[in-house]
Amino acid sequence: MANLYRKIGVNVYTFMQKADLTPEDLAEQMSYSMKDVWNVIEGKVMIPPVEIKKLASTLGVSGDDLINKEPERLAPNLEFMKEFSNPESLYKVLDLMDEYVEIREAI
Repeated sequence: MANLYRKIGVNVYTFMQKADLTPEDLAEQMSYSMKDVWNVIEGKVMIPPVEIKKLASTLGVSGDDLINKEPERLAPNLEFMKEFSNPESLYKVLDLMDEYVEIREAI
C-alpha cells in the first residue's frame, strides 16, 4: 500500500509543477501545512478519497489520474529510485527510512 502512496505523491508533485504551483501554493489552497504537503509528496500518508478529489480539483486533473497514472518522472528527492534494479528492495529501503524518520521525530 505504501507503494500506492508514493505513486500518488509523485503524481501530485508532477501535476503541481504542470499547474505551476509551488508547495506553498498547494498548502494554502488545500489548507495544509507545509509538512502535510511534503508528507503527501513523499507518500508518507494515506489520503482519504475526499482529499484525493480535492487535490485533483486543485491540480486540474481527475482523481483517477492521481491514483493510476504512471509517473513520467520522479520527485527530486526521489531521484535515487532509478538506481535500484529490484523495485521491492527499493520499497523496503524507503519503508525503513520512513520508520526511522518517524522514530526520530517521536524522540
